[in-house]
Amino acid sequence: MGNKARVGVFLCGCKEVITDTVNFGRIIAEIKKTSFVQYIRESQHLCACLEGELMAAEIKKYRLNRIVVVGCSGPRQEKFFTSILEKVGLNLHFFTMVNLREECSLVHPKSVQATAKALRQVKRGIARLVKMDEVSCEVVKVNRTVLIIGGGIAGIETALEVAAKGLKVIIIEREEFPGGNLTKINSVYGIDSKPSEILKEKLALLKANSDINLMTSTKVIDIDGNIGNFTVYLENEGQEFSVKVGSIVVATGLQTIFCSVKYGLGIADNLLGLAKLEHYLLQGKDFTKKKISFVIGKTGENFNLPFIVALKNALYLKTRFDAEIYVFYSNIKVAGDNWEALYTEARDAGIRFYKFTEKLNITVDNGEVTISYEDPLLAAKIPGNYRIVCDLAILPEEIVPSDGTEELAGMLDIELGPDYFLGPDNVHLFSEYTSREGIYLAGSCQKPSLLPEIMIQAKTVAADIYKKLRTEEVKVEYMQPYVDASKCVVCLTCYRCCPHKAITIAYDRQFNNLYRSAAQVNPLACRRCGICAAECPAKAIHLPGYTDLQILAQLDALEV
Repeated sequence: MGNKARVGVFLCGCKEVITDTVNFGRIIAEIKKTSFVQYIRESQHLCACLEGELMAAEIKKYRLNRIVVVGCSGPRQEKFFTSILEKVGLNLHFFTMVNLREECSLVHPKSVQATAKALRQVKRGIARLVKMDEVSCEVVKVNRTVLIIGGGIAGIETALEVAAKGLKVIIIEREEFPGGNLTKINSVYGIDSKPSEILKEKLALLKANSDINLMTSTKVIDIDGNIGNFTVYLENEGQEFSVKVGSIVVATGLQTIFCSVKYGLGIADNLLGLAKLEHYLLQGKDFTKKKISFVIGKTGENFNLPFIVALKNALYLKTRFDAEIYVFYSNIKVAGDNWEALYTEARDAGIRFYKFTEKLNITVDNGEVTISYEDPLLAAKIPGNYRIVCDLAILPEEIVPSDGTEELAGMLDIELGPDYFLGPDNVHLFSEYTSREGIYLAGSCQKPSLLPEIMIQAKTVAADIYKKLRTEEVKVEYMQPYVDASKCVVCLTCYRCCPHKAITIAYDRQFNNLYRSAAQVNPLACRRCGICAAECPAKAIHLPGYTDLQILAQLDALEV
């Protein structure tokens, strides 16, 4: 369609929602004065099918190569208009939407104010598109093998999900046998099968799949590269070797630490942590008619795992051994599917719950455990401490990441969270993603997770990996920042500030600068945040769509 900008402006009144306050007549009169604008049309329902067909015909008729749609800017509307541009063969980066609905008409009831702001918005949109260069594409080869670090249930389930999509998988487990924490628990609430049976079934599927390679007694030494082309250095029984993979999933899990001294107590056989209780239950120890107290809520309040595990075991002891169960809590967290039902079932089964304040005293004497507490609910009417004597006390454990998590985070160049677990990119929206493209978190390495959550995480991770590695060659648009090698002084500012580790230093004698090297941006790893372009002191980095020329053009357009 030629290099000269030929802009078409399409205004939508959104069924008079916008035109009730915004004067389209004045906007059309003003933008007609812009030399690049070749065609303007107003409509009340631009996203109707017939309007879309008409727009496609007008783009061809007037040889328009840049399109501005003025109206609302929801994702559904954007998808509708970009599909039209694809049909007529127009570069999608020569298209922009200017929001007048939420940004003008709905927030400015007075027509004069709304129209003035709308005019500024439209002028800015046109000015930005005029300075937009055509975006080219590059085909990048990627490795379609996925490495999973950790052979627990999270790693196994993720491997099965990834392999089901046709990708090769390597699982490494530093222990001699896979299974992780699933081998250490007696039961899973809501699932009839024993954990050992679940694990046996999953391992059978794993071994039967020729696309999955399980390596035990193997640990990570170092990691290099980016999404699509990672090199991971491993050690197995003293022998070092490397594997090339396209993506990495971390599923290293967690561990628990029990220390009765933390509660001012010595070591006693009737003071246990939850992990030790699970071990006894696995061994078949008899707890018939025992009086057992659980203390929960003094540690691990950031997670619901210790609460759920305590309630699950309390209910199991009550129903299996007819034990007399007391649960002392400062707070109970049972948010999530089925967990409120677990709490209700435990109460209905006759388990007694006692809320305590900070004043909880535990003593051991003559094989009995005495728990003294102050009940905040009864203190107003019947002040004083209450006592329960029992045979066994289950105390809270400290939940911490697996050994080597901090070292692994350093190799991966990802951050740790506030609890020293691996930090997700967005804890609320993308808990399985990290700040680096191609590196994912599954299971309890990011936060203590329960089995149903782990199954969902495995599916989420597998789906995103497949989306990025579904073919050996990936078409990438050059929308990431590009470096002018002649201006780059290799100061490493961009290398240090990139949160996604997408920048490397390339060495090439053809670079026209003193250092024969320059920064280089990996198109697959880059997320276009623009930090490098903003921080570069030599102004050698430019972000397409937000270059200095485009920003200045938008500012110039505001001068009336």
